[in-house]
Amino acid sequence: MRLLLLQLPALVGVLVGAVATYLTTAAQERSRWRRQQAIRWDERRLAAYSDYAHAVKKGTSIAVRLAATRGVYQDDFWFGGETSEAELIDAEEERTTKWEAVLMLGDEAVVAAAREWHQVMFRLMRLAVGQSSDLTWHEAVHAAGQARGRFYAAVRRDLGVKFGESSEPYEWQMSKWLANIPKDRQDVATHNTVDPEHQG
Repeated sequence: MRLLLLQLPALVGVLVGAVATYLTTAAQERSRWRRQQAIRWDERRLAAYSDYAHAVKKGTSIAVRLAATRGVYQDDFWFGGETSEAELIDAEEERTTKWEAVLMLGDEAVVAAAREWHQVMFRLMRLAVGQSSDLTWHEAVHAAGQARGRFYAAVRRDLGVKFGESSEPYEWQMSKWLANIPKDRQDVATHNTVDPEHQG
């Protein structure tokens, strides 16, 4: 008994050390798991945001080509080629599919910015097929560049990516080109005041 009492402090020390080691290891494992999960979700969000941006850009590009072929605006750099409304419909269906992932994974700011961007794209699409819009072609092009910048800014904040506050890197080059051509050539389309209602 005396021997046990003499060894008790050492045994307690070993036990405390073992428990401390276990707790430390468990905490490290939990922390590692949380980091891995965060990285995994960041990767999924990045993929969803990138796919969505690509889909909106694709729809916008088709709308621009279609508008050029139909004389909605005069494009000095258009080299021709067939573009149809069917392509525009297909692009919109693709965007709608990608939109669901943004709704599931995006935070409130990203979802709002994404919706704003595709609502501007709807205006470009309407003008491209000869329908009315509350914006002229030039105004819609400028608005699309601004909306794209706000979407990318919201995405970067959500993913924790540092970035500058200037919108210059996101400015659509087409908007700059339109701003430098004579006013009478900026818009062939009539400026209507009908507000297109699209739900996204």
